Amino acid sequence: MIVRVPATLWIVTVTPLAEVKWVTFEDAHIAEFRDPPGVERAADGKDMTKMVLDGELDAAIFGTVIPADPRLKSVIPDPDAAAQNWHEKYRTVPINHMVVVKNSLSQSDPGAVREVFRMLHDSKKAAGLPKPGAIDTIPFGFAAVKPALDLMSSYALEMKIIPRRYSVEELFDDTTRAL
Repeated sequence: MIVRVPATLWIVTVTPLAEVKWVTFEDAHIAEFRDPPGVERAADGKDMTKMVLDGELDAAIFGTVIPADPRLKSVIPDPDAAAQNWHEKYRTVPINHMVVVKNSLSQSDPGAVREVFRMLHDSKKAAGLPKPGAIDTIPFGFAAVKPALDLMSSYALEMKIIPRRYSVEELFDDTTRAL
């Protein structure tokens, strides 16, 4: 069984989180990061599709490309409709990646931070994103990401991967909050 998760959908499981074992297939993007309890790295050479088919994994999150194997089926019957419904309910999209800067750079050269933001924002516009009628899956600026980060803070506290709920304002300095 495969879970197909568009960028705009989060899955909530009825299994208590402490009982879920997550297996990842890539290293953390930050050297200092330590996986929380219940998370392990797949052994080198392991293949996610084969692990699902062999029963080593109950489900997998492949993103928008499900392997072409008739034995695999999406857990969500109409993932695009589910993503649309989720977006309508929460008025945001889950954030997978963000461009961040160190506080020291933001303080020492706020103009450079603003210029990088402007270039990235202009690139998005030049690419014609979002497409007319599509959900904007690449939000830009503090106001645009605040609802998603607020929701993530709540979820992270609920999952006990942070010690307290952080306000979104705490995560940004004056320069980045103004973007």
